[in-house]
Amino acid sequence: MVFSSAFYHITSLVVVSTVCFFLGLLGWRCIYRGLFERAQLWMPIISGVHIFILSSFYFGPDSLFHWLFVNIIAYSFVVFRSDQRLIKYLMVTASIVFFMICEFVNVDKVHLSPGRENLMIMFVFSFMCFYFAVVINLVMSRLKSVNGYLRTLAEKDELTGLSNRRKVLADAVNIFADSVINRLSCVFAIIDIDHFKKINDTYGHDVGDLVLAQIAEKMRSVIRPQDEIGRYGGEEFIVIMRDIDLKQAEVVIEHLRESVEEMRIETEQGIVIPVTISAGLAAITSEVSRYEEILAQADKGLYSAKRNGRNRTYLQSRSSSL
Repeated sequence: MVFSSAFYHITSLVVVSTVCFFLGLLGWRCIYRGLFERAQLWMPIISGVHIFILSSFYFGPDSLFHWLFVNIIAYSFVVFRSDQRLIKYLMVTASIVFFMICEFVNVDKVHLSPGRENLMIMFVFSFMCFYFAVVINLVMSRLKSVNGYLRTLAEKDELTGLSNRRKVLADAVNIFADSVINRLSCVFAIIDIDHFKKINDTYGHDVGDLVLAQIAEKMRSVIRPQDEIGRYGGEEFIVIMRDIDLKQAEVVIEHLRESVEEMRIETEQGIVIPVTISAGLAAITSEVSRYEEILAQADKGLYSAKRNGRNRTYLQSRSSSL
């Protein structure tokens, strides 16, 4: 009879732990699918229920197993954001209530032989390790997600979605160094929207923002995928083209210039805004030692394009600037 009761308790313990294990796997799946909001609530609930069942119906308060609720309380303060105060304090309150129930409600723990007791301890220990591994993975995944979001904010221009000035200049350093070391051709282009101040003054800054956003989208569709595009500031953009000579780069930028000229940028009032761009290009040569020199040459090319009537591309060579 005693053996039958022990066997029943062991079986039910295995079933409960196995069910909680598979529910925990669902939480892990949510993490890898990016469903952090669901996972961060799901995992402490499953873990808390498991701890409560094991402590209340199997091991009793003398096992101190219910002290694992302290981990759920700590988890709640670490994982839940400030705008999730209600969920956080509900989780903390529930953990305290369950802890008190386990502490003061006397139950007869399962009587097992020493061998089976050690086996059950290892069994439960393995499941609890799994829970904590999932929780740690959840916290780390969320931190990576937040860091990725912050990195995007730090590197992307909010209006155009292109790389901002800091990011594109950092890319310029790396691309320049890689091109010099590997002796690869590389062209820098600075592009400017013609008469952009007049657009802002005539139609307002909202229309100016619309022009910037649509030209940025056109640039993304025309410029090669391997090239870097960034907003340099105001209405200026930088394009860094890898493994391409000056004449080939001119073809790409000319295609972009013609595409922009053909665009129909229309306001909410139905007004079509004619837009053109000017561009200056410069290539890396053996005489160049810093990427700033290439940008300066491209900027001189842009100035020449503006001075000679705008809506054109100008190639700036090292010799022409001397």
